[in-house]
Amino acid sequence: MANNTIDGNPTKKFFIEMITRDISIEDAIIDLLDNSIDGATQINKESLENFYVNIKIDENGLLIEDNCGGFSLLRAQKYAFRFGRPEKAPTIENSVGRFGIGMKRALFKMGKKFTVESQKENEHFCVNVNVDDWCQKEKTIQDSDGKSIKVDDWSFEYETINSTLSEDGTIIKVEELNDDVRILFGNDGFLSRLSSCITKMLCFSIVKGLKIKLNGELLEENSPELLISQESKPYFIKGTVDDVNYKIVAGLGKTGEPKLSGWYVFCNNRLVLEGDQSYLTGWGVNSIPKWHIDFVMFRGFVFLDSIETSKLPLTTTKKGLDASSTVYRKVLPHMRNGMIKVTSFLKSITGLKEEAKDYRRMITDTYDKMNIEEIRLYSPEIVGEMSFTPPTLDMNKIAEKRNNVRVAYDVNKKTAEVAKRNAEVSSYKDLGITTFNYYIRMEDLDNE
Repeated sequence: MANNTIDGNPTKKFFIEMITRDISIEDAIIDLLDNSIDGATQINKESLENFYVNIKIDENGLLIEDNCGGFSLLRAQKYAFRFGRPEKAPTIENSVGRFGIGMKRALFKMGKKFTVESQKENEHFCVNVNVDDWCQKEKTIQDSDGKSIKVDDWSFEYETINSTLSEDGTIIKVEELNDDVRILFGNDGFLSRLSSCITKMLCFSIVKGLKIKLNGELLEENSPELLISQESKPYFIKGTVDDVNYKIVAGLGKTGEPKLSGWYVFCNNRLVLEGDQSYLTGWGVNSIPKWHIDFVMFRGFVFLDSIETSKLPLTTTKKGLDASSTVYRKVLPHMRNGMIKVTSFLKSITGLKEEAKDYRRMITDTYDKMNIEEIRLYSPEIVGEMSFTPPTLDMNKIAEKRNNVRVAYDVNKKTAEVAKRNAEVSSYKDLGITTFNYYIRMEDLDNE
């Protein structure tokens, strides 16, 4: 009987080159950090204060160490090192790992040798890979005619370790860096970009207490803010589409920073779209104008959450949206509604002409600011959609603002909360005014 089959298996070299082609080094490293965060979140999803990830990068290699729980040998054998996520793989709740290529893609992209060491409970093991040797690795199988043939062996070998780490976690080392990566890792500009990417993309995890150090420097979250006051409230709507919970909050941010304007989309608390001003989020589509400097204060936030990551509109790089996703197509009209309401108000500010700049500055300086965690938790008691409530265009306030300056200072948050309760005020802004006035009285400066 003739053998009518045609071999369609990929070569390892082709597969590695293809999966590493479309992801930046920064995003590849963040993919590895995502795994650490997933581990920590499975232990305590409410707070990450007891967890850390230390990253060391130079022209000799990459080292990532964490105490985020590690992963079991069974998971390594069946799932973690597979190229692609098996259908029966157990779900990691609220993860952004969807396709099963993140860790492998990152490691193959960076160097010729890598080590993954992990400890979870009583299991401690290590996977050492020489990429060139692994690419040449073959095994013998029987074809349909019973003949012995050699094919690529895609498996990895591990060894158990008798000693134990001080805490359950994972250690990743990459050595013999690829030439382009070695040059990048020795560049201060790259390290600055990587720091910025981490603090933006993983801002929620940092806000929740995760300590991430890059070459010994503790990173602080870097996320956009939303302005709010008693008189002005953002557009808000929440709901569920195909087992994906969505929340949309759109309103005003501070003026003077065009790059911060636009839409921010988070999937399971991971920033996947930052300050978007394109047609992808509705700009320049139908009745909505293209982004313009008049809209510099626009801030829109979309939070998409699902236990099953495959339902989220993620691309493989986790830095973009699948615009064809049914979930995203159903959420987009609500985003447009928010845009129409907020941009209409911003157009009216432009109508103030000479006073427009002063008015934008007045709003920026006098309104309270919500950080990203406060925005995510923002949930007024409403049913359905809550329209955007714009500030009042008060010319007297503008004139008054011209004679004022802003006084700002940072203090310990716990101390500020105590002071706020003692002063019987409801916001940090009011606390600042109260303490300043107190100083003026105590120093008898009222009459100067």
